Amino acid sequence: MTTVLVTGASRGIGLEFVRQYARSGYSVIATCRTPEKANQLTGLLKGAVNILVEPLDVSSDKSLQALIQVLNERAVTIDLLISNAGTLINERFLNWNRDSFRKTLDTNVVGSAMLGQSLDPFLSQSAKVVQLSSRLGSLEWGGKGMSDGDSYAISKVALNMLTVRLASIYEGSKRIAVSMSPGWVATDMGGSGATLTVEDSVSKMIPTIDALTVSDSGRFIDNKGYSLPW
Repeated sequence: MTTVLVTGASRGIGLEFVRQYARSGYSVIATCRTPEKANQLTGLLKGAVNILVEPLDVSSDKSLQALIQVLNERAVTIDLLISNAGTLINERFLNWNRDSFRKTLDTNVVGSAMLGQSLDPFLSQSAKVVQLSSRLGSLEWGGKGMSDGDSYAISKVALNMLTVRLASIYEGSKRIAVSMSPGWVATDMGGSGATLTVEDSVSKMIPTIDALTVSDSGRFIDNKGYSLPW
C-alpha cells in the first residue's frame, strides 16, 4: 500500500489531501500541530483503518523528533510527502516587523527544510516530495495579487529554491521534488473570494502528482502540471 504523509492536515488543502488519498485506499499519515483540536481531521478516523494522525509542529525540532520516533517504531516507508504546513501573516509595507518575518520563514521555509532532511531516511527510493508553494512566490510576477502578506510571498520564493536544492540532491536517484501551486483556493489563507474550492484544487493536484516523473524534478508547476515562471 502506498504511504502518503501530509503536513498541515487539520484543515483546508491538507485536510482534503488526507480525505481524498484515504478514500482512494492509500495509507495516510496526517500531521498537524494539535490533533486534539482538529475535529474535522479526527472525524475522518471514524470507520477508517488507513489514517494515522500524529502531532507535528514543523517549526519545532522536538516535535519532529517525536514524529521520527513513531515512524521508526512503525517501520514506515513514505512514498509521497506533501509538505503543506504553512502560515500567512498579513502585514503591509511600513508595518513589517521582525517577528512576523521570522515566524513566517521559520514555518514555511526552515520547517519544510528540516522536515525534508528529517524524513529522508524514511523516503522510498522513488519517493515524491511535493512542496505546496504559490504563484506569489514567482519573482517574475513580483508577488502581484496580494496587497499585504509580503513575508509569505518572500517565503515561497525561498521554498522554491529549497525544491531546486532537493532536486539537485536527489539527482541520479528516482526521487522527485517539485514545488506546486494549488491555485487560488478558498481556505482561511486564500479567502472566500478565491476561484477554487479545496475539493477542486486537490482533485486537480492528485493526478498531476501521480503523473510526475524524474524529468519533472526541480520544477515549479501549477495544479495541472504546467510550468510557472520562477
